[in-house]
Amino acid sequence: MASAFDPFPVLTTPRLRLRALEPGDAERVFRLRSDPEVMRYIGRAPDGSLAASEQHLAGILENIREGTSIAWGITLNDGGELIGTGGFVRWNKPHRWAEVGYALLPAFWGQGIMTEALRAMISFGFASMDLHRVEAQLDPENRASARVLERLGFVREGQHRQNWCYDGKFTDTAVYGLLRGELKPAAT
Repeated sequence: MASAFDPFPVLTTPRLRLRALEPGDAERVFRLRSDPEVMRYIGRAPDGSLAASEQHLAGILENIREGTSIAWGITLNDGGELIGTGGFVRWNKPHRWAEVGYALLPAFWGQGIMTEALRAMISFGFASMDLHRVEAQLDPENRASARVLERLGFVREGQHRQNWCYDGKFTDTAVYGLLRGELKPAAT
């Protein structure tokens, strides 16, 4: 059975190329998922081994093959090295919504890269996946991520109280939503 994403949709922006993740990306995925700053608001322990990141990557690739989610590797146009990942981690096809998730190496924070990458992913979701809504769930303490979402037009819709438990501590989850037609264009 062919995937909903075959051929895989490569997305380009002025600075970025969003491409398929590959098994050979495991070391870069490990670099992302083992970084305590990257994982700070994810609510999971950083990957403790390359094998853990390989397993995570294998799960992503399987979900793409099954057509239940999609994720891109984020690279700069002037280099092919993976600097982040992003995509739709949950896709509710009957109700035409998906949840977006993303991570970026700290050396690339504060440069507008994730805003640019997410705009391309979300545009693809509305145009090619027939989404009506994109949702993001994040730790309310993650103000940098909230600013990225708000720049794209997301609205904070509410907060689930103490619905996530990690390392014996309960945390809240802020819920942001963006409807078709609400995505803000890139600043010129």
